[in-house]
Amino acid sequence: MKSIYSSASKIVFILMAVAVIVGMFYGRVEAKDFMILASMAFSFYFANKGDSSQPFGGK
Repeated sequence: MKSIYSSASKIVFILMAVAVIVGMFYGRVEAKDFMILASMAFSFYFANKGDSSQPFGGK
């Protein structure tokens, strides 16, 4: 859990996922849009290596 707080990419990933899920439940985001946003977030997260020597810079 401590590694999540020290990584900006993990924080953004989690917040974005929660926001899209909440938007889907309230009817603001449709299922097709959810799949597009989820695939974009996953592809960015796993493609971005970051610089682990910098604080908040790596995964």
